Amino acid sequence: MYLCICNAITDRQARAHRAASGGTGECSVSAFYRALGVKPKCGKCVRGVREMLDANAVSGEARQDSCGAEG
Repeated sequence: MYLCICNAITDRQARAHRAASGGTGECSVSAFYRALGVKPKCGKCVRGVREMLDANAVSGEARQDSCGAEG
């Protein structure tokens, strides 16, 4: 699912970014965009990206072993 139409960012990218941060809580929306090398354009996606990153913080800790092993 696309989270940001302007930059073609998907929920998979958000999940991967959260997993790469190791569940340390250092995963902010601005860090997410910086990691992808883009900036929000219209801003409509920021809330959805934040919710996705927050949701992954809870579920990502349980999956950290399997996701973290890939990177």
